[in-house]
Amino acid sequence: MEIPQEISNYLAVERDQWDVEHIICRKCGKKFFTLKDAALHIYHIHGVKIAHKYAET
Repeated sequence: MEIPQEISNYLAVERDQWDVEHIICRKCGKKFFTLKDAALHIYHIHGVKIAHKYAET
């Protein structure tokens, strides 16, 4: 799983103890399974405007 460069300052990928990858919000620590959900979160909650284009895909 890769995070686009434009939003990589706000999101990171981590593996849990069962080797499942999650997208983590760097600002608040919330975990997501899809890039779309994570992009929606940083767009609506943290006001990251560039994330809007990833929330639509």
